[in-house]
Parts: sequence; C-alpha cells; structure tokens
Amino acid sequence: MPRSFARSRRIDVLTPPASRNAPCPCGSGKRYKDCHGSLKPGETSAALPDVAAWAERGRQALAAGNPDVAGDCWQQVLVLDPDNAEANFHVANRMRETGDAKGAIAAYRRALRSAPTNVAILNNLGLALEAAGESEQALECYKRVLAVDPMHPDALGNLANVLYERREFEPCANAYDRLFGIRQELPVAVIVRRGIALQKSRRLEEAEAALREAARRWPDDPQLLTNLGSLCVEQARYADAERALSRAHEIDPSNAYTLSMLAHARAHRCRWDGIDGLFGELRQLLDARSTNASWSVAPFPLLAMPLPPSTLLHAARCWAQTFRPSQSPPRPSPPPAPDGRLRVGFVSTDFRPHPVASLMMELWEKIDRDRIESFGYGLLPEDTGPVGQRIRRALEHFTDLSAGSAASMAQKIRDDEIQILFDLNGYTQNARPDLFALRPAPVQINSMGFPGTLGAGWYDYIHVDAFVAPHEAQADYAERFFYMPHCYVPSDTTRAPKGPAPSREECGLPVDAFVFCCFNNVFKILPHVFAVWLKLLHAVPGSVLWLLDMNADARTNLQREMRSARIAPERLIFAPRVEIARHIARNAAADLFLDTSPYGAHTTTNDALLAGLPVLTFAGETLASRNPGSQLHALGLSELVTSSLEGYESAALALARDPQRLSTLRSRLSLNRHSYPLFDMTRYARDFADALASIWNDYSGAVASR
Repeated sequence: MPRSFARSRRIDVLTPPASRNAPCPCGSGKRYKDCHGSLKPGETSAALPDVAAWAERGRQALAAGNPDVAGDCWQQVLVLDPDNAEANFHVANRMRETGDAKGAIAAYRRALRSAPTNVAILNNLGLALEAAGESEQALECYKRVLAVDPMHPDALGNLANVLYERREFEPCANAYDRLFGIRQELPVAVIVRRGIALQKSRRLEEAEAALREAARRWPDDPQLLTNLGSLCVEQARYADAERALSRAHEIDPSNAYTLSMLAHARAHRCRWDGIDGLFGELRQLLDARSTNASWSVAPFPLLAMPLPPSTLLHAARCWAQTFRPSQSPPRPSPPPAPDGRLRVGFVSTDFRPHPVASLMMELWEKIDRDRIESFGYGLLPEDTGPVGQRIRRALEHFTDLSAGSAASMAQKIRDDEIQILFDLNGYTQNARPDLFALRPAPVQINSMGFPGTLGAGWYDYIHVDAFVAPHEAQADYAERFFYMPHCYVPSDTTRAPKGPAPSREECGLPVDAFVFCCFNNVFKILPHVFAVWLKLLHAVPGSVLWLLDMNADARTNLQREMRSARIAPERLIFAPRVEIARHIARNAAADLFLDTSPYGAHTTTNDALLAGLPVLTFAGETLASRNPGSQLHALGLSELVTSSLEGYESAALALARDPQRLSTLRSRLSLNRHSYPLFDMTRYARDFADALASIWNDYSGAVASR
C-alpha cells in the first residue's frame, strides 16, 4: 500500500523541572528556583552567570522567530559550558532541521550527559537517528522516553512510525492503540497507518472500524477511502471495496494505486461495464514516460490486466522502491559447507495447503541431500496439519520466522550461512520483500509464487524456462534468468487422483453435453475471453460452461452476460469449493479446459493435466500468460498452445466438433504423464540441483575474479 504518510506532532522545547528545587535545565548548576525560576517574564538578569544570560537570549530569539540569532546564542553557551544540555539540545534541533543528522546525533548525546532522562532530548535524538537510517537505535530512544513517561504522545507516535516502516505491524498496532487512547484527534494519515497496522496484524474488524470512523470525519479523503477499499478486497467484500474505491477515484483520478484496486475489485465481481476504460487509464498512468510514472502500484493485480511487459516491469520497480532500506547492506560471504553441499533456503507463507505447496512438495522430498542442504523459513505460524508435517519432513531444517522483524529474519538466514535463497512469495499476500531487501544471502531467486519480475536489484535471478521467458524477453525483467531445461513448474504427483473419476451426475453436469471448463479464479476472466466462450456455446449446441463458484456477484453478473448473448443461463454451471483431492479428481468430468489470458491457469493447469483433462491456452507476452503453455510443451501437447485469440477460438471449436480427435488427445495425455518431463520429479530434482550448482559456480567465479 502507499507508504508516504505524515508523522505525528514532534516536541522541540525543554520544559521546567517538576520541582523548583531540581537543577535548572540551563546547565548553570543552580537550583531552578535560584536561576531561571527567579526570572520574571522577559527579564534577563545581570546577576545570572553568562551561561544563563546567553541561554535566555537564545530563548527570546527562538520565541521571536529568529533561529539564526538563537543559534549564535546557544553557541556562546557552549563556548562557556560545552556539556550544557539546553544549548546542545537547541543546536541539535537546528542541525536536524537543516539535514545534518550526524551532527544532531552528536549534540543530542552531549545534552544527555547532563540530562540523561530528559524526554525531549531522547525523543528528538530518536528523530535524528531515524534520519540517519539507524531505526534500531531510534526505537531504543523512544522506549527510553516511554520508560520515563509511558503516555508520552509524541514518543508513542514516533515509535509506531518506526515500527510501521520496519513492517513490525503487531507492536506498531499496539503503539498506535496506546496513542489513540490518549489523543483521539489525530491526523488522518496517522489513522490510516493505524488501520493498515491493524489489518496486517489480522485485526481486521478493528482495522475496518478505525478506517470507517475516520471516513465519517473525512468523507472525501482519497487515501483513507483507498485503504478502506483495499481492506474490503482482502476480505473478499468486493462490492464494498468498489464503493470506497470508486469514490476515491472520483476525488483523485491520478492515483494509479486506487485505480488498479478499483479495476481488481470489479474484475472479482465480473462487473465489466467500463472496465476496459479503467485499464486504459491505468496504462496511461503507468507509462514509464508519463509524468505520473512514480506512483507505486501493487504489482499482483496488474498480472490479470491487459498491460505490456514493459509496464509490469516499471510498476514492479516503483513498488520495490517502497521496500528499499536506507542503507544497502553488503552481500554476505558464507564459507563453503564442510561437506561440500549447497545450503539452499526457501522463504514462504505457503508451507501449508496452498497451490505453491502443491507444486513444490515432491521436489523438496526428492532433492539430493548429498548435494543440497535444504532450509525452510516460514513467514506464517506453522501449519500443524498433514501438509505442514509433510513439508517439515521433506526439508532438512525448518524455522518459524512469523514473529520476527525483517532484520531478525535476515540475521537468522545469515547465521545459517545460506548460499542461495528462494522467495516463494514475491508480491503476494503476507510476503516479506523487505527481508530480501536486506540481502541475507549472496544469491537470491524470485521463484514460483509471483509469475513476473519483482523489479528489485536484490533479486539476482527469476526461476523460469525458455518458453515462459525467452532470451529475447530479458529486457522486461530486472532479474537474470535461472533456466530449467524443460518446464520450470514442478509438481507434487502424489496428488494425482486415485480410483475412478466422479461421474457427471455427481458433479451436477449433464451426461451427454460437451463440457467446457475453467477453474481459474474469476478475476482472471476478462470480457474478451468470456466473449469467445459465449461464441463457443453458440457454436456447439447443448454445450455447457463449468466454472468455479467464487462469489455471488460474479455468478449474477456472468449469468447476466449469458442472457445478453441470448444463451440460457442454465448452461453456465458453477462448481462449489471442495477439498483439493476431490477438486483435482472432478476435472476428469469435463471435456476441455479453456484457459484465461493474460493471467493463465498455473497450479490449476497442473491439476487438470494430472486428472487427464486437456488444457487449451493462449500464450501472450507475459510470464503469467505463458505458464500453461510451458507445462503443455513439457507434456508433449504443444498443439494446445495457441498464439492468438482467434487461434484459441478455432482450436477449441475444432476439438469440440471432433470427438475422436479429442479422445486421442486424452489418451496421449494419459500416456505422456508417465514419460514426459512435466511430471518426472526425479528428473526435475536432478536438473534443479545441476542448475543451482551452475549459478553458484558463476557467482563464486565472479567473486574470485574481483
């Protein structure tokens, strides 16, 4: 989400001590009542020592709005008393305001020698440390303030801001809760940050309540409405999301993030009126040559929109900048393992029942332990069910990192001396690209979870094959290509259906009809593809279209499209959500799987092919559109890969009208599953180890030649 928000109010003044018998903060060494506490308003007493007189002149100059004069006065104080707390404090403030963070830090620390528990000095030292990129030390300063004054509003706000930037959302939300308890009249930007922190901490009801309350106070704030809409998208409440995002877009039509989320929400509802116009607006806003090209837009929704690869790269680069650390850490140099094996790590939220686990599981089990030592790093709490247990048996080492900060996660990976690290999330939900930005491993690979470039310099490679990412496409990727020789997609073949396939009656399908099928998520179904499907239903009498039932709005809107095309809505059949084994098995009840574009079926293609269902795809320019074609090539079924929408339509119609050809195709599919590379995980594991050894040798050679 957009990350540039205003900070809470800062404090920049020293206050009198609680007791008049306490030392005067001017540094004179006298009690306050005998020094500045004895002065009348505006009075400068000649009886005060020179330090006090210069300090009083400095205060008066500040009050009169003359910071340069005040600075001269404070410098005179420091000539007489170098450790004077008040003078060092004000000199430090001036340095911080003019961008000299290092000088400010030194001056604040001198001030603390005389006033080690002064909350104003500690708070502003924290600000200077933040400006210098020392967030860990800044946190300690704010914690020291709160140890003295647990309800200090500015320290709470500053603490929350640093935790937010570090993506430590649970303690961040707690700090905002404490701040909100003592100061409810907060800027809208602070309320937005609190809502995001609550959302990221999975306190969704509280997040929505906070954002809706703020929306009542600021009904026309586009940032607030955008974050409220994004929260509704995460909760799959797409109509609510569309209302908030539409209003935000009306107020600020130049915000590409808002526009992308609006288009994404409407795609989930299959509400297509005007959606091509939204795509066109977004394409203009994301044009790398545009004056608005700096907008940060979450890259994942863009994968399902008709955008060229260059635009996706540009959007990914802009998004990556939001995770860039203030100081780029060096690559670690782990020593070679004593046993000569490569130490390879996998970072993921998906060590649980999830499409990524469905692809990776058998590979982890078949990795050659004589060549590779495998490490899993979980970003969510451990799954204790059968899938989680199987994954932990497959990987030699497993660490739950779900409660850690990015810095602590990165340190754990460095301590494990990982040589090659895979990111299995990219820019998907609950991912931690900020962890990879800290460069915990010398070689880092974007793999499997996000089908596209991440646009970040801290990823060295992207896990691909020559079909999904041909050599000539390198300019559209920030990463170099980590090629697998056949298909880059692995598969857990143990999930292949056992026993007979369910009958059509059991699936709610007509027995004698031709069944076109697509089990992709509905946001991947765009009007131009659905229009082809409607043509096929017209051309093949009695045929039906079998889709996954995702939400009521999508169901209603797709049925409306059927009526508009003069096709009985009963010919559109929705499959309920079922557990994965039953879902894979029911694929066999269909005749032909029709893929979507530009975001094709990935794990869903793998499921269909495992069940023996042919998949027809349209390979475009992007990795997301070419994944199914790669799987089909690796299964010896390249005739099912088309290169145009017209070719896709004609191929589907030809298969639907030629039962013998389709039957022959299904027989080939069944035979090829046992002899072609796609489902040969022993071969894949060997090729995988060879490819890793090759890129590690390349890296080691490059290091040695420096």
